[in-house]
Amino acid sequence: MNCLEFRRELNIHPHSADADFVAHARECPRCAHAQADALAFEAALGRALDVPAPTHLAESILLAQATQQRRERRHWRRGASWLAVAAAAVLVVGIGWRLTRAQPLGDAAIAHMLGEEAPALAYTAPVAADAVRKAFAQRGVTLTQIPADISYVACCPIGKYKSVHMVMPRANGPVTVMYLVDDHSGRTSDFAHAGWLGRRVPMAHGTLVMIGHDPSQFDQVQQAWIAALQTATRI
Repeated sequence: MNCLEFRRELNIHPHSADADFVAHARECPRCAHAQADALAFEAALGRALDVPAPTHLAESILLAQATQQRRERRHWRRGASWLAVAAAAVLVVGIGWRLTRAQPLGDAAIAHMLGEEAPALAYTAPVAADAVRKAFAQRGVTLTQIPADISYVACCPIGKYKSVHMVMPRANGPVTVMYLVDDHSGRTSDFAHAGWLGRRVPMAHGTLVMIGHDPSQFDQVQQAWIAALQTATRI
């Protein structure tokens, strides 16, 4: 082993017991001195590191970690609260925007008619007059006269309105009739949406909405409900 090989081994294993390493240290004073310095340094380093750990060191470390985590959670919650406030503000703005762009009554009525209750358009068997009277009573209106030929009746919300939703079969197709209780915001007007035609008529304690494919049938239906509602009372 020459000096270069000895120094390489010394840097890796200062306490090496390799025979060639030990023999070279005996024969080369400079390498022997280098080994002595390396061993002295290691001894000093060992003494410096040989410091007893403070009492409850592990508990102190865990406490410090827990404290830091609590601080981070508080910081996150403060940030999250601001995010919640911002999200609420966006929601309020969005709701306001949607309210200002609410569906017209005619569009809302047709959308409701074509929704889950669309099968009712095919009903032809008349419902009992008591069922119609009961539906109006649930909306706070007492009817003494019931138009004939009502094949479907239900209490339904139409947007913000409370309504009695009915179907009246006619020769040229069914006419959907919706009576919106306590709506006094409009005047008689016709509308069209999604291939359907309709008419809204202020009447008694609310607004009568009629929808169908043949508007020539609306006059007859309207007259029947004028006769029924002119004697109606608000509960």
